[in-house]
Formats: sequence, C-alpha cells, structure tokens
Amino acid sequence: MNDPVTLSRRRFLAGTGLAALGLALPGGLLAGCGNDSSSSGGNATLKFWMDIAGDANQKYFNEHVVQAFESANSKVKLDVTYYSGADLRRVIQTALQAKSGPDIVRGLSASQDLAWTRSGLLKDLGPYAPKGGWDSQIAAWSMTPFTVDGKVYALPMREDTMMLYYNKTLFDDKNWKPPTNKDEFEALATEAAGQGLIPIGATNSTYGASSEWLVTMFWNHFAGPEAIYQALTGKIRWTDPVFGDAINLLVSYFKKGWVAGSTAKYYSVPLPTIAGQFGQGKVAMYPSGEWFMPQLNQYFGKAAKNDNEWDWAPLPSLSSNVPYGLFEVGVGGSYGINAASKNPKQVAAFLQWYYGNKETAIQRMAGVPATYNIPIPIDKSSLPSSMDPREARLLTSVQEALTSGKFGYVTWTWWGPKSDTFIYQGVDKVINGSMSVKDYCAQLDSTFQSELKAGNVPTTVEPKPQKV
Repeated sequence: MNDPVTLSRRRFLAGTGLAALGLALPGGLLAGCGNDSSSSGGNATLKFWMDIAGDANQKYFNEHVVQAFESANSKVKLDVTYYSGADLRRVIQTALQAKSGPDIVRGLSASQDLAWTRSGLLKDLGPYAPKGGWDSQIAAWSMTPFTVDGKVYALPMREDTMMLYYNKTLFDDKNWKPPTNKDEFEALATEAAGQGLIPIGATNSTYGASSEWLVTMFWNHFAGPEAIYQALTGKIRWTDPVFGDAINLLVSYFKKGWVAGSTAKYYSVPLPTIAGQFGQGKVAMYPSGEWFMPQLNQYFGKAAKNDNEWDWAPLPSLSSNVPYGLFEVGVGGSYGINAASKNPKQVAAFLQWYYGNKETAIQRMAGVPATYNIPIPIDKSSLPSSMDPREARLLTSVQEALTSGKFGYVTWTWWGPKSDTFIYQGVDKVINGSMSVKDYCAQLDSTFQSELKAGNVPTTVEPKPQKV
C-alpha cells in the first residue's frame, strides 16, 4: 500500500521542472474560463482528495485541472492528495463522519452519496448553482441519482457505460463481425473456443467488484431496461424469473469455459495477464466499461510489441425483447461540497469552472479517453481531431442512446449500497456453485426491499428519451 502523495500546483511544477522548461497549457484549454471569479468568496486553499493512479495521469490532472483552474481563479488554490481507490474509500468516510476531510468531496458511488446526504455530510448545491441551475450545464438524467427531495447534493464526475471490446485484427483475420444478438454471440464464442481461443475476456482477480459488470450486461441485455426499471421502482420483484434466467445464462457461459478460459482463471488471472492475451489475439472479446479504454493501448500495437488493433461495438442483445444498440448508463463517482467545509463558495467556483466551459471539458475528454467524460451535450462537429475516433464514437453513441430512450442501468449507480454490494458478492457464490440462482435473487430482493422502504435507493430515471 503506497502512502498518499500530496501535490499543490507549485510543488508539482517545481518537482517536474515544467515552469523552468517554459511549458504552458494549450490556449484552447484556458479559452473561455474567465478571469478571477468575484463569486469565489475570497482567498482560500481547498483540500481535494482524489484516486487518480499513475504518474502520467496525475501529471495530466495537475496540468489540465489544478493548474488550469488556479490560472482562472488566482484567489483559490487546490491542495490535492492522491490516494488509491481503496484507501480513499476508507479515509473519506471516516473524515466526513468526523466533520473534517476535503473541501471538495470525490464521491465513489451514487448510493454512497445518498447515504452521506441522509447523514447531512454533503451540502445542498442549490444555493451555489450557476444561472439557470446545474442542469443548464449538465444533463439532468445524470443528476437524478444525486437528487434528494428535489435538491442536488453532488454532480456526476464521469458518464459510465459498457461495451464489447474486440481484437479487430483477429476479427479481420477470421472474417468475424461483432455479434449483434445471442445466436451470433454464442456462435462466435463456440468457434473461438474451438480454435483454442478464449471467447470472453474477464477477471475478478484485480478488482473484487468486477462481477457486477457481467451482471449489468446480462440483466440489461437479457432482462431488459424496462424490467430493471420496474424492479428499481418496486413495481416488480428481483425474484421475477427474467432476472434469474439472465443469471442462469451467465453461469452457463462460465460452465462452457467461455469466460476467462475457466471459472478458476476468472478468479486467479490478473488483469495485465488477461488483457495482454487480449492484445496478443488469444482472447477474442472483452466486455467492459469505458474506463478500460485508456488502458488498451498498452496491450495493443507498438507499446505491446504486436501489430494488433482493438475496437469496440455495442454489447449484443441476449433476448429478442431487447434491441441491439442499447447502452446501460450511470455515473462513475461525483463531486460535492463537504458540509463541514468553511469554503463552500470557493468549492462552488471550482464546480462551476469544471462543468461550465464546454470547450475545456471536451479537450480533457480528448486528452485522456473516457476518463473525463462528464455528461454534457456533445456535438460531433465540436470534437477535436486529436480525439481518438473510437472515443468520439462512444460519446456520440451514448448520447444518441439517451436521446432515443435506448438505454439501461449500471448496477453501481441505481441500486442501494447494500444491494449493490450483494449483487457482486452474491453472484460470485452463484458462479462458483455455493449459492443457487433462486436464493441469490431472493436474498437480493430482501435486501433491496429494505433499502427501498428506508429511502436508501437513488432516484431512478425513466427509460424514455432524455434531454442531454
């Protein structure tokens, strides 16, 4: 476990020599950000705890977020401390409960933010909203899970979805096409396995909650968004056969050895190994989220010493009742104001800066694929040529899914915290054979109904066309 690293902008510049080298941000990154904000509330240094990993990623955040904000708001400084994700989850919970911690709260999930809101640990953002309200800057659907009794307590840090990554070079060599339905998916998996390949890349070894990504895939693309919405709002139960049938289908793929090569390998082979096999053409497909996109180039092409190329397609429909081209949506973390902060106006100034300038936001999206995808309106013509076209296609595809109502739900946003935890812990027991699908659905339902009754399930957006 590494110690957290604290970097103010000045320490960062001194340590890397950027100031001495005369390196400056591209003009476009500061364009339209404004001068010193009179609404910032005076001089302040804001504590900001983040879980960005890796020197390159931290460098980017310091240049394009910390330095850029301070250049636009010279009265406000950001004192950033970097933690691992697991460490941040532990220390921020303790700090908030002790009425201390960072001024800018990096929330880890919508359900966690709901619990903090119920405990009075986050400020109502209404008094600090820009003219026209927060939904004048951010898509309203993405603030729904952070809204309690009509008040917004956090803002979405990243728009989350899932897709089917595939080894494009392998697919071209085999004359394969990305599958669009269950029959095509199973036929391709059968053929890949018959040729000694792993059809579906996945691992639970590196991140223990990753099994919920598979549950998200099978519930949305087999059971369907309408059934999920009905269950999330208490109109049907998680014991409905459609949810159990989806899990049974998932388990059948494990039994065939299609996922990771075997159940044992799913729980033992680390991400760098299975992702490396994906890049080498030994794994055909890899269902995962947009967060996987920035990592892929280390396993494909020159960096990985191979000539392979990756691409992505929508996840296949696993039922005739679910259309192809569906994207499940949710949010990956959030930003809010610590209720104990003495500088709420300055935090609000940061939030308005971060979400309020579309050009700057899109430049961040282009700089690091998928990492900075805040849910704001995207015009294809406004995307810079420097953006990876696969990332640009993702942004526009998800927006089209939302505006057409062709979207589903990721488990880590729309379920209560106890339900979400059980989703991945329980399905692991189902996969390894120590729990039946029937008992899994019954226990999830019992947990969920208790949370729903207690008001601990985030508000759910309806599966109909959304304004973005």
